Amino acid sequence: MLEYNTVTKLINGDNTNRIKYVIIFFIVMIGLSQNIFFNIFGSQPRKIFKRAYIKHFVSVFFLFLLLDLTSGVGKDATNPLVNLFYSIVLYLLVFLLMHSNKIYIAFISIIMMILIVLDKFKGHFENTIDDQEVLQGKLDLIYKTNNVFVIITILTIVIGSLTSLDIKSLRKTIAGDF
Repeated sequence: MLEYNTVTKLINGDNTNRIKYVIIFFIVMIGLSQNIFFNIFGSQPRKIFKRAYIKHFVSVFFLFLLLDLTSGVGKDATNPLVNLFYSIVLYLLVFLLMHSNKIYIAFISIIMMILIVLDKFKGHFENTIDDQEVLQGKLDLIYKTNNVFVIITILTIVIGSLTSLDIKSLRKTIAGDF
């Protein structure tokens, strides 16, 4: 399904831009949980967005487009089906997180803030350090730290879902309102 090189590149590489877009998606999902569709489009699209499946489709499509922005071009371009797979997995993780205990949501929010700060440090180091060897060492540390926090995030969502997921609420949300 996924090639070994793709997974290795994903784990060892610079995923800063993807992490930024996932954070944006996380923020949008919080907005969606507050019925932002109705607030943005007014009363006319209420009939369209009343169906939960359309909301899910729009959310997955939005995430797919965000991930597609970071997929690269030319030989570095990621297969669109791989991006779709990532989009669906990320959507499911965020969807499960939104139905977890507030402690898990707060913990993930703190990790998201740490990831944003690490990105700011990355930009700071790129602009201030001239020695390429020192710069590469610091950037490698940031990349690995980012990836560790992403793994911790995924584990937290899975553990939070297993320990505090309300199945009745989840079923209602899948077929009903966000």
